[in-house]
Amino acid sequence: MTEGKPVDVTDQDFDAVLNRADMPVVLEFWSPDCVHCQRMANTMEALAEEYTGEIIVAKVNVLENPLAPAKFGVSGIPAFFYIRGGRILSKTTGAMPKGKLKEQLGLSVIGNA
Repeated sequence: MTEGKPVDVTDQDFDAVLNRADMPVVLEFWSPDCVHCQRMANTMEALAEEYTGEIIVAKVNVLENPLAPAKFGVSGIPAFFYIRGGRILSKTTGAMPKGKLKEQLGLSVIGNA
């Protein structure tokens, strides 16, 4: 996986990435034709860089990978999940500033969760 960059996840490697025991995952379900998703691209890049070595920032393109969003009951995008050991700790939807996304997902407590 690329350090400091979001990882593209597919239906085929979805379970393997999420069940990694060594790091939590911030997962975004997105689509290239979603304006709000495009607005969040820089935020996801910034999170990946900020939390290098602490979390995996992963993205699932819902148009190319329909099985993964169905597993999580995703009905709107962008949708964000904070996952550790395969367990969803928090989730939120919609475009928002990086600070608000971190607050919504509980990223300020990394290392304490």
